[in-house]
Amino acid sequence: MTRFRAILRALGPAVGPPRLREMLRACIGSGVGLTLCVFLVRLTQLPLAAEGPDPTLLLIAPLGATTMLAFAVPSSPLAQPWSALVGNTVSALVGVAVIMTVHEPWLAMGLSVTCAMLAMMLLRATHPPAAGVSLGVVLTAETVRPMGFSYAFSPVMLDTALLLLVAVGYNRLTGRVYPFRQPIEHGPRDVGEAGLRPIMEGPDLTEILQRLRLDANIGAGDLARLIEAAHQQAAEHLFDGVESAQIMSRDLVIVHPAMPLSQIAALFQLHKVRTLPVVGPDGMFEGLVSETDLVRTLQKPDDKPNGVVSRLIRAGRDVAEPVAADVMARTVGTASAVTPLGVLIDLLAEGGQMAVPVLDEGRLVGIVSRADLIAALAKAHHSAIEAPANAQTAND
Repeated sequence: MTRFRAILRALGPAVGPPRLREMLRACIGSGVGLTLCVFLVRLTQLPLAAEGPDPTLLLIAPLGATTMLAFAVPSSPLAQPWSALVGNTVSALVGVAVIMTVHEPWLAMGLSVTCAMLAMMLLRATHPPAAGVSLGVVLTAETVRPMGFSYAFSPVMLDTALLLLVAVGYNRLTGRVYPFRQPIEHGPRDVGEAGLRPIMEGPDLTEILQRLRLDANIGAGDLARLIEAAHQQAAEHLFDGVESAQIMSRDLVIVHPAMPLSQIAALFQLHKVRTLPVVGPDGMFEGLVSETDLVRTLQKPDDKPNGVVSRLIRAGRDVAEPVAADVMARTVGTASAVTPLGVLIDLLAEGGQMAVPVLDEGRLVGIVSRADLIAALAKAHHSAIEAPANAQTAND
């Protein structure tokens, strides 16, 4: 029975159920796209005699399959403009070459598809509907042969290009990225600032996909998004049960946007902290000021390395002294009272922040510094060690 279920599972659907909104988006887009393509084909054709063929007949049947890919799965590497345009065109060229040289239909059919697939793979333009283009050339050889190689450019290339133009516009209007998104290149980081988040470059992701033979099914950009989502999900479950509210500091030292840097430097020296939150008159959080921000702003090239804080305090004598709003970091990672500890670790491990503000509807209610985080991790570690020891004592 177990084997039977395994067989049924293997033969069952391999794709999860799509959302109704996405189904409607893709289906409506396919219909609109193909209809507009027909209209554009009519506009691009030269006036035909009354007894001439209907321009609509210049559409190729495999275009329906291309439509399915471009509108329903626009993130697939098989649906990208290069794959579709080059794949369809080169397959048509191969098909025409075959019917020009091979006169046995049964041989021409298999040969056209085989050579078309080989050409697509060599050009890195794998597009499944294109195999149908080459086969269609053989099946309609009597009609295509008089047109010769021009058939590959009109209607095949023309049809594909027009459809792809519609697909680009429709997908972007409906919130999908097309053409294919490329992975974001990570900027260089100093040693020790990599954090827990893995840094994967585009070539690394491509190499992984090629090694697993998945490069035809998923692109490097989408793999980067999957890794990011998986990392975020793992961070949320790390140290389950421990949240920001349990470890954050509530006794806060804050600064105002108009506070001079000399006063902020004095607060750093007095309270022995490295980051101070900036809170506006309305009580809303506005940003963070760190010691690094102060040093970067006020330290001059000829300053000596000793006594930086003292020099910052003396800088208050200057008339045009900068204030907190001039140097604070406005775009920072924040948390809520229920943010899991794993997410906080991720934010602080990135290296760009020394503390994470905890907000409640934009108002500052606490702050988690690296010291708070280390204390929480140490407590969790000691608890993990003491639990087996206590259990052993109880058994004795």
